[in-house]
Amino acid sequence: MTEQTLQYQQARHHAEPVSFEVPWGTIRGLSWGKRDGEPLLALHGWLDNAYSFLPIAEAFLESPLAERFQLIALDWAGHGHSDHRPAGNYYPFMDYVYDLWHICEQQQWPQVTILAHSMGAYVANMFAGIAPQKVKLLLAVEAFGLLASEASETTEDLRKGFESRWQQQFKHRPHYRDLATAVMARKHAGDFSRELAALLVERGIEQLGENDFRFRADGQLRLKSPVRLTAEQIADVLKHIECPFQVILGSTGHQRLKQALQQWQQFVPQLEVSEVEGGHHVHMEQPSAIIGALSQMIRAHNG
Repeated sequence: MTEQTLQYQQARHHAEPVSFEVPWGTIRGLSWGKRDGEPLLALHGWLDNAYSFLPIAEAFLESPLAERFQLIALDWAGHGHSDHRPAGNYYPFMDYVYDLWHICEQQQWPQVTILAHSMGAYVANMFAGIAPQKVKLLLAVEAFGLLASEASETTEDLRKGFESRWQQQFKHRPHYRDLATAVMARKHAGDFSRELAALLVERGIEQLGENDFRFRADGQLRLKSPVRLTAEQIADVLKHIECPFQVILGSTGHQRLKQALQQWQQFVPQLEVSEVEGGHHVHMEQPSAIIGALSQMIRAHNG
């Protein structure tokens, strides 16, 4: 057992597998806390997985939240242990939003509290605008609004999107001779430590042979989107968000988020913005701070 696997022992011990059947396959994840408690959904970022929230789960279990909530960390389609979408599907962004909608309807959750990071938070703020009555609270880490395109960029976006689809059929998912090599590859692709990269790799890797490892993530996830919403369309969704909404930025996180806040914050008057020391994966680096912020939101708005 490595030093890394010794960490977050409480979260590992109490993690329970969960799965949700959707029309195209199975979405899997992990849960902690009160089994019949209020749903607290944890939604990870692009190419991450449910272990992105293992540090959060550790802090959650040590907090009073575990007595009231069931923390559910999902693996998005094509990520972690969830199924890949069927062949010929290109992972359009809004399908993630619909998957979230489907699960909430299927489970008959009247409302959910959401803690989300990066792509998961983009999904969450779109969901909160489309279905405002379904979201009680939203805490977004390092994401706000959505990646937008100008109408004048439509043709170029379509061209690049189609080209990426065509080129993907000739690519093969890389293989690694050992876990250490895979961990270093994940570290170089992100902005975090080797230890946090190892955590994501642990759930995101599969062993095919004695010296043959491969990431579980579907290669189709890397395709360029041929269609993006315009800034005006994004604003229309954001202005329908009714729930308390906080965005947490990492002090050295993605700088483009400040531009997004300037562009769209006016459409979400209840939005609160704060900053925590760390990078784009600040929720993994500072889990206690994130759980503290969530607890404060819940006390302020839920009692």
